Amino acid sequence: MTVALPHLFSPVTVGRFTLDHRLVVPPHGGGASNLVGSEDEFETLLAMWLPKATGGFQWIGGTPSHVRNPLPPGFEPSGVGAHGPGHFRHPRYAARLGQFVNRLKAAGATAVTVQMVQQGGKPIAPSATFSAYDDHRIAHALDVDEIEWLVREYGESAALAVDAGVDVIEIHANHDDVVQWFLSPLTNLRTDRYGGSFENRIRYLREITESVRAQAPRPFTYGLRLCIDELIDGGYGLEECQRLVEAFTADGTVDYFSLDVGNNFGSPSYVPSGWHDDIEWAALCGQVKQATNLPVVYTGRVTSPEQAEAVLAAGHADLVAMARATFADFDIVHKARGTNPVPIRPCIGLNECINRKQVEGLGYACGVNPLWAHEWELRDVPERTARPQRVLVVGGGPAGMELAGLCAEHGHAVTLWEKGPALGGLLSVAAMVRANVKYQRWIDWQVGRLERAGVDVRLDREANAADVLNGGFDMVALATGAVPRLPAIPGIDGPGVFPAGAVVKGLATPGPRVAVLAEDDGPAPMSVSDHLAGLGHEVTLAVQTAGPAPLVGKYSIGTMLARLVDGGVRIVPMARATRIEDGTLHLSSTYGHREWTEEPFDSVVVVAGGIPDDALWRELKGRHPNVHILGDAYAPRRVVWATRQAHALARTLL
Repeated sequence: MTVALPHLFSPVTVGRFTLDHRLVVPPHGGGASNLVGSEDEFETLLAMWLPKATGGFQWIGGTPSHVRNPLPPGFEPSGVGAHGPGHFRHPRYAARLGQFVNRLKAAGATAVTVQMVQQGGKPIAPSATFSAYDDHRIAHALDVDEIEWLVREYGESAALAVDAGVDVIEIHANHDDVVQWFLSPLTNLRTDRYGGSFENRIRYLREITESVRAQAPRPFTYGLRLCIDELIDGGYGLEECQRLVEAFTADGTVDYFSLDVGNNFGSPSYVPSGWHDDIEWAALCGQVKQATNLPVVYTGRVTSPEQAEAVLAAGHADLVAMARATFADFDIVHKARGTNPVPIRPCIGLNECINRKQVEGLGYACGVNPLWAHEWELRDVPERTARPQRVLVVGGGPAGMELAGLCAEHGHAVTLWEKGPALGGLLSVAAMVRANVKYQRWIDWQVGRLERAGVDVRLDREANAADVLNGGFDMVALATGAVPRLPAIPGIDGPGVFPAGAVVKGLATPGPRVAVLAEDDGPAPMSVSDHLAGLGHEVTLAVQTAGPAPLVGKYSIGTMLARLVDGGVRIVPMARATRIEDGTLHLSSTYGHREWTEEPFDSVVVVAGGIPDDALWRELKGRHPNVHILGDAYAPRRVVWATRQAHALARTLL
């Protein structure tokens, strides 16, 4: 037993299986690949999940499986989980699921879950109403015949999964699922036996639960995934969740409960970003746990084994689930045991894993671990290079640190030149903002990684072409970052106008009334505004777009907006600055012809992204046979772009 984590590394029995530790990987990542797709898609999915089993996790959640929707011909559902035919009835499903389970168990898993989901893309619901403030599509209200059909479909679908060899069936009764809509008085407006009273609202879930248990071809472990508190006016709260748990415990149909917090309406999100505190809702979970004698799993912003130990030691849960923390580091369990001495790579809550998929249609990726969801890229790739090279990395921001670490770990002799006194680049500046303080965890991890890998780090080392060309390097990678951009607006260089970085670093002190002028589609304008509001400033945020941060998805934007609104930040959308004069902002409508001014401000803080610092690359290109550019030096983007580029470039040297 690991002495420091005695509760975490103690045995626990859940239903029909026993684990020797209490960390769980919950179901997630249904859009990362396709269980029933091509062979390549299936192998990609396996490549994403197998490292969790080899990394020491014994209870593997697996990818969610969607239940068929009773849709009329020609209706096309859209949105997250828009699966009309579902997964269970696919001709490849049973065989693929069996392979999935067998491969995970061969890699070390004890139990594998199928989570039954019916998010459905909003075609069906208990009532003809919407389930989010940012999505006003009205669903088809199910009639009793359709409900009864779905109850049978759940049972028959679960039987297919159990027959294929799965150990655990979990009903997804939260996270914008049709089942949750039945449970919530906010989305269940029915007046028949499936709506109104508490007993009526839980009837659909109860009938599903009984149908699944009754139709299973063999014994299995059975759980419910529930929201502890929707934390929204009109939704259900802690007391109703306690009643839910009491009711299903008394029914004797399930073996455990998996609990988290969040709603479909945006704040708080059920995929909490780093703006939330770690293990923020664990105490709420503990209150629900008092209502049952069955095992309870807590999920919600758990990023380290130490946090999991704290949850368990406080009696808030019997097991702790970690999803995004396993994206950052597959080997958490072994590292927590001490069998792998390398420190755990921390999840810092960027939420790029899901934002870029949802907003930009790009594949899943993790900003701090560029290998996650791309594990297949290392198939048949050696861990150590057969042709070591001398590599120079110029710039110690996210791209430079990641590239230097990867190259050194693969066996190259790496030197890193950083012109500043510390590593981290602009990310270290972002980490000074109160919403982003967790960023420093990853920077600190990278510093330790480079030391362990033997990278020759030279701080306060300005690079020039002559030194690079005379250094005898086989490859040169320029990760020189970006310089702050100032828009070409009259008055931008006047008194009281400051770049955001200067304010955050304490080099400039804004007055009491501050305008934040945003020309950046990411989270920076919001985090800077929140930071200033937290320091007591009266803040107005002017953005050119219809709303702040269009590149931040629904799973993060609600939390950010809530913080700004609660902090008194005034948001002015569709506002393009044309002049700054004596603290007055002259604005023009982005999409129309209206012009107006905002009242005089003591200071204007500019958040306008960056311009690539690529001068050295342009000077070296054609003069060195193997020179590369990456990160913001190529084109300013978010952290995940920088680390993914570093990963791709490092692979070319293997």
